[in-house]
Amino acid sequence: MNIQNVILGFLIEKPMSGYDIKQMMENSVSYFFDASYGAIYPALKRMEKDNLIEKEIIQQEGKPNKNLYVISPKGIEAFQAYMDSPLNPTLIRSDLLIRIFFGKHTTHQKIEKWLHVEKEKAQAQLDNLTLINEKYSNMERYKKITLLYGIDEAKFTLEWINKELHHLAEGRE
Repeated sequence: MNIQNVILGFLIEKPMSGYDIKQMMENSVSYFFDASYGAIYPALKRMEKDNLIEKEIIQQEGKPNKNLYVISPKGIEAFQAYMDSPLNPTLIRSDLLIRIFFGKHTTHQKIEKWLHVEKEKAQAQLDNLTLINEKYSNMERYKKITLLYGIDEAKFTLEWINKELHHLAEGRE
């Protein structure tokens, strides 16, 4: 999976601007795939060069022109090839878990602080995803599956952090 495949997936549903793509990412897949404008726009430029997408310039009065990106037949083929390819291994990269792994080289107070920071993030993610779930209750089933995964993951993270904070408070190693 790379940013190109994600962008093609959004564009296969409808034409979008770079801004629209970023907003869609933030409001749908950001808890398992995130990209900045600094990654999206260069990818769009490469994809246009590779004829995977076409850029349509929309004239706007009183505003800068809007670039609308449309998936090309070659882009549809590339997206379908991605969908037909074997799954890549799921990799978890967590700064928190790396720091805890080396926790013997720091204090319990620092570890508690890190856990509290992550707890706030997980709670914010749970609140946001729950709100999306309530707001878009008639969401397409496959999108809903990923949303429910995100909700369950946030709940698990909160449960795990609370358990570890409890163990630290009891002085357990």
